[in-house]
Amino acid sequence: MSEQELVERTNKTQVKRELDTFMALGKSIASLSRDQFEAISLPDTFRQAIVEAKKLSKGGAIKRQFKYIGKLLRDMSEEDVDKLFHGLDRQLDKDRAASARLHSLEQWRDRLVAEGDVALSDFLAEHPEADRQHMRQLQRKAKQELEREKPPAAARKIFQYIKEITIVD
Repeated sequence: MSEQELVERTNKTQVKRELDTFMALGKSIASLSRDQFEAISLPDTFRQAIVEAKKLSKGGAIKRQFKYIGKLLRDMSEEDVDKLFHGLDRQLDKDRAASARLHSLEQWRDRLVAEGDVALSDFLAEHPEADRQHMRQLQRKAKQELEREKPPAAARKIFQYIKEITIVD
């Protein structure tokens, strides 16, 4: 095999890898929620191709559409593709932050139900604007529901109350 053939083969492999990367980027963008998708700045032809891909339900058609999306990305400038990657990362970071916030609220709720006054004191130290009496009532109800194996209505109310308080912060 000559050196020229080896260079061509490497380039062909590289092109396939790039196409796979671009197809994965297209799939990631297509999997975003409607709000996230609208928040990313996209060229019109690319946006339309993603919208079409979301409408498809057959395997072969979807695969062809994402190959087309990969081709559109390959034809874009490197700068435009970088903007798409950064836009996708920003949207996913917002998702991660929201998810982390919800996990934090769930941990507070679980602590407040399980640990009682100790957790309430810790919570009030972080959020002094919270209503101590209201929180204690919800804690008692949640504990009773837990002991009686009833649906956790009070625990849900604790979660909602914590959510309201922490949004103000």
